Amino acid sequence: MGRTTRIMKSLPAIFAGFVCSLLLASTTAGQTPDQIAVRTTPATGTQNSWLPQPLLILSGEIVAFDPKQIEIRVGDETKTTFVRVDRVVWLRPGWQESEAQAGATAYAEEDWALAIAKLLQGLKARPPVWRQEWMSALLANAAFQANRYPAGLELIAQLDRQPLSAPVVGLLPITWVGGMSGDAAVAAANDDLQAAEPLVRLASASLLIGTPHQQTAQRTLTDLSADAKRPLVARMADAQLWRMATPVETKRNVERWLQKIDSLPPSVAWGPMAAIAERLEVAGEQERALAMWLSVGLLAPDPDHPLSRKARERAKQILQLQGNPDANAKALQ
Repeated sequence: MGRTTRIMKSLPAIFAGFVCSLLLASTTAGQTPDQIAVRTTPATGTQNSWLPQPLLILSGEIVAFDPKQIEIRVGDETKTTFVRVDRVVWLRPGWQESEAQAGATAYAEEDWALAIAKLLQGLKARPPVWRQEWMSALLANAAFQANRYPAGLELIAQLDRQPLSAPVVGLLPITWVGGMSGDAAVAAANDDLQAAEPLVRLASASLLIGTPHQQTAQRTLTDLSADAKRPLVARMADAQLWRMATPVETKRNVERWLQKIDSLPPSVAWGPMAAIAERLEVAGEQERALAMWLSVGLLAPDPDHPLSRKARERAKQILQLQGNPDANAKALQ
């Protein structure tokens, strides 16, 4: 069995066959206003689920986007195409507003102060609601990166006061990897652990894992994982608990975790996959960790998301440690 095959078979069923299709499609990214990548075949969980599956790239104008479906006008077609949101792997907005475009560019360049200023100006233009939600999610990430955690958590709260689509939820700054948070993050997280909005509690608890407040975070996450009214948040909270696993617990539970990931929307699953990747790396399972990091880095709903960047960097580091610094180099850029 070749190395590529081993890596493919290490991935959860929902992602295993997408990587090759995505690499081919990614060469055309940015040539059309809006792009969405759609899973065209359901995950079967069979022994051959790692084989390449088609990933349909639709390019055009998103005319409607709600928590259940996306309506997109592809190319010059007069009729629109409807896509179920739970089949969306990633989405790339084509920014039509100049300020939003400038904000997205600054975000990609990690100029957080400029990104915040421009995205706020872009919101004032009142673009379609889904674009406002996407920009607000980018703003929340930029706020976290700029150590403006209260502002970031408030943006999450505003978003969570209305139904959100899975891609927007997957874009939010939930912490999936890393240890000790700084004092500003810890203070803001403790202030919002009892917030009315479940996504705010989730984001706050995620910041406290690896800090002296981890037990408090664990209680919050355990409560959220039992929230039948918010099943997606409940599954994300359950996945957050994996971040506390020891190497022995990781090896014992990883297959069960992967099965749980297969039940998540692909645009959300990348966060829990990053948590598993880090646990596998700590447990010395470098090959499996590499497979996870590659998948997270390549299939994130936003390639400029800080976690997507981190995943690509971790994959590069593993490849370098294995004496393979040039392998998959283009895919990791």
